Amino acid sequence: MSDDPEAAHERAATQHIMRRLDGFARGLGLDEAITRQVVEKVVADMPVHTDEERLAEARARMIVASA
Repeated sequence: MSDDPEAAHERAATQHIMRRLDGFARGLGLDEAITRQVVEKVVADMPVHTDEERLAEARARMIVASA
């Protein structure tokens, strides 16, 4: 494990968003691996945004991924 606080924060943010989007992802028929890829990309792309902004973006990307 890395002692990098930024990496630890990204991991924590990813886990938080994953928990919040679990039911939404299942409703779209997305498995955990796809959901994690989407969420990790959103967290990496939006480092200074709020969790609510990240959640909205992740939902939008998940809808696209499910199409």
